[in-house]
Amino acid sequence: MKARAKSSNTPYPIWVYGEYITNPPMRPSDGAKRPEGHYIDKGGYPGANVYAINLDTFCRQTAAVDKNGNKVYIQDILLHETEEEIAYFIVEDEETAIDIVWGEIVETESLQTADIKVIGNTIDNPDFVKGMQYYRDNDIEIPYLPLLNTQMSEFPYLQLECTKCHNVMLSCVYMAQHKECGGFLKAGFATKVYREKEKAFA
Repeated sequence: MKARAKSSNTPYPIWVYGEYITNPPMRPSDGAKRPEGHYIDKGGYPGANVYAINLDTFCRQTAAVDKNGNKVYIQDILLHETEEEIAYFIVEDEETAIDIVWGEIVETESLQTADIKVIGNTIDNPDFVKGMQYYRDNDIEIPYLPLLNTQMSEFPYLQLECTKCHNVMLSCVYMAQHKECGGFLKAGFATKVYREKEKAFA
């Protein structure tokens, strides 16, 4: 099956995409047999791009793609954007997604490709749900976040303001809570990021 997971045999964990296997091929460099386990084979030269993986980060690929042509995986966080509204969904399994704010369960095929964008995942952004639900429960406007990690992207840094100590900070990665005081963070961008519809009126 097609999947992704983080490597467990590299100096730093990296996302690996490819075919999930448990009986890996021999190493082409020395012919050594790898032990049975959990691996992802990225393809290419047989046996050359096989990575042992951390099974806790394993995510199956679904049949869906987003508006940029990116494959959608289980545990992905999707921004669903229409002219009228925005919403955030977590891909629960190969067929369903859950609205993070309101808890509605929908079939992934009901989300139009042109309206969805993968903005992160629950492994790299484990507190995103907590942050969105805090906004909902405290009548704070749900922010427009077209990306949760702006590093090496065209987006400006995120501007995060603590609701408890009112400290303002810049970060390339979304965070739900201030590490120093525990207060929840209101998220936006250091400079205005317009929705596509807003651009016409900016």
